[in-house]
Amino acid sequence: MRRTLCAVAAVALAALSAPAAGSADVLDTYQDLAARKLHPAPLVPTTVPRSLAPLDRTITSSPSRRRSGYGLRLVHYGSYGPNAIIVLEGGSFKTVKAALRDGRRLGFKARRTRVRGHRGYLLTRHLGPTQWLLVWVEDRRVYTLGTGTPRKVSLKRLRAAAAGLDHLGRDYMGTPDDPNSSSEGFALTTEHTVTARVAWEARCVAPDGSDGGVRVGNASVTMLRHEGSAFAFDIAQHRIGTEPWNGSVSGTISPAAVALSIRATGTIDGLTCDSGPLSFALDRHSDGTA
Repeated sequence: MRRTLCAVAAVALAALSAPAAGSADVLDTYQDLAARKLHPAPLVPTTVPRSLAPLDRTITSSPSRRRSGYGLRLVHYGSYGPNAIIVLEGGSFKTVKAALRDGRRLGFKARRTRVRGHRGYLLTRHLGPTQWLLVWVEDRRVYTLGTGTPRKVSLKRLRAAAAGLDHLGRDYMGTPDDPNSSSEGFALTTEHTVTARVAWEARCVAPDGSDGGVRVGNASVTMLRHEGSAFAFDIAQHRIGTEPWNGSVSGTISPAAVALSIRATGTIDGLTCDSGPLSFALDRHSDGTA
């Protein structure tokens, strides 16, 4: 199939080549995009329709028609394969005219609209399931956002997904100064959210007071709204795995680093485990704002 297809026309191809369900990950996908140092900072999804939630399980990268462009897609799988898809491309066309010309050649009809407060177009095609494509320019980059699964992604929900796009921020990672510690953290920001994955090492004590060794716990959040430069979340609500960890994670975001603080406790297999107050910096690794 020709690579000159516009994003919404490529929905069927995206469905056929989409990865296995559960292989997507927001942190990894956006870290890869941040590492490209695109300028201006690219837009990325932060909210999705219910049919494509949770975002962490449905998003993955997709090809772009131009080396300077990028693509992201969201795919949800039903009993018989993909049943909800949204495709975002940024920079795949040099101009809106080029995107419209390509769409019309494929049988789409265009009408003027506004997208995210910008002048744009809605392209529609009724060959098979209805396909919609929003086309607009933002930050001097042509964007397309489309779907070919109207039963699961209505036009209203597609517009809501467009409204929820956010500029990609910075990518951070770090560990404590202790080289023997298993604690670590990763974080990635957009203008209004933070996605983080943290691990902590906790010393455990047996009921008789003897040393119970060390346990490691994990927690993560996806697209958590930060208040100014600060964020916090409860470990019990966001832990990874089944071990009953409690406590909290908080952080302060700056351009150079995230100051991370963790305190985790838990009673696991009869052992009382406590990380103690743990603080370390996540240094900036790459920058979506270039």
